[in-house]
Amino acid sequence: MLFDMKRRLRSLFLVGILGLSLEALGLADRSAPELTERIEKLVSRYAEYGYLNGTVLLARHGTVIYAKGVGDANMQSHTPNTPQTKFGIASVTKQFTAVLVLQQVAEGKIGLYGKISDYLAWYRKDTGSRMTIEQALHHTAGLPADFELPEFSDSEAAKQHFEPQEFAEKKCEPSLVSEPGTQWNYSNCGYLLLGLVLERVTGKPFDELLRERLLEPLGMKDTGMDRNDLAERGGATGYMRHAGARYTVGPYLDRSHIYAAGAMYSTAEDLLRWSQALSEGGVIPKEIREQVFRPGLGNWGYGWFITKIPAGAPGEGNTVAEMRGDMPGNYFSWILRYPEKEAVIIVLRNGYGSTERLEQNLQAIVFDAEPQIPSRSLKDLAALAWWTPEEWVSSHGRLSAILLVAVSGMIGMVLRRRKNSRANGIPGQLGGKP
Repeated sequence: MLFDMKRRLRSLFLVGILGLSLEALGLADRSAPELTERIEKLVSRYAEYGYLNGTVLLARHGTVIYAKGVGDANMQSHTPNTPQTKFGIASVTKQFTAVLVLQQVAEGKIGLYGKISDYLAWYRKDTGSRMTIEQALHHTAGLPADFELPEFSDSEAAKQHFEPQEFAEKKCEPSLVSEPGTQWNYSNCGYLLLGLVLERVTGKPFDELLRERLLEPLGMKDTGMDRNDLAERGGATGYMRHAGARYTVGPYLDRSHIYAAGAMYSTAEDLLRWSQALSEGGVIPKEIREQVFRPGLGNWGYGWFITKIPAGAPGEGNTVAEMRGDMPGNYFSWILRYPEKEAVIIVLRNGYGSTERLEQNLQAIVFDAEPQIPSRSLKDLAALAWWTPEEWVSSHGRLSAILLVAVSGMIGMVLRRRKNSRANGIPGQLGGKP
């Protein structure tokens, strides 16, 4: 009996010491219900102030801690956003393109150091013979940065329809701005070319290859290529946020030419499946997963930026792998992975134009720090003060008309009395002199 008691006391002591050590190292996570409560408090404030229209998901150790839709997928029909709602994910597409390329490299159909012109015979030889597949993956092929090109913005040029190769021939054969392999420049064209290389070596359309090699094996049934028909597929409509908060339907942007660089759609739940596949293996072998998260110039891996959280920020020193997808005036997506915490944050928006540090605040909660709860902006308050009377008048038409007639009558009566008072030599009731 005495021996058992000593053993229990020793076990309790060791457990206590271990708990203190974990807490000191910042590794003792809060309970899932407590995390859920803190996230809900934060997200509710963003929803209340109109800073978020979309979906938020946070998972830890492969388990969903929080998943919720905010606002509407379609504001006209009042269809709510949910974790199953499809959103345009724009440049997050590059992650999928990169893995498809690495699969073909592993099978010997593409050489990582093969030249672009080896696979695309029509591409200009003076530059294509110098640019490798690996450099296109890493944004170091010497192509100019093109994220500000009109065709990748919300301009009139972005509305024009081009098939991928047609667009590449018109816009993706510029002169190089640096020696390949020496500088990092974010290039949508580079990933567009990779999509065309994939089609060339497999003999299959990009969307078919994507579905067969990644989406179906991973069970990502709500993910695919947006052929300008996302709303028809039951996906979210893109909106532009204005002060107030008010939303207007986002501009039409043709997705065809964005292609393998940014034309996919997905859901928060499907992107969690994707994140887990990049951690657990199976469909994606370990060798490919390690390549994906190995940073090069510009802290870019293959489809991800990999950095350390800076000093002074919650979780400082921890690794974060992240990627944002930006479809101007329509959608904004952000996926962040924290390997030391085995945590992932996924935020998908169909209300474009306001982030107010939501993702940074979610990161703070992941690392057990206090988020900076947002307040209403001055622009929003001013807009509310201006628009609220107009909205009231619009929604109370008959009463507004009656009040307008009554007020007009009162003003007319006062003016007549003042006129009569002046005519009779009586001081005016509105401050007139005798």
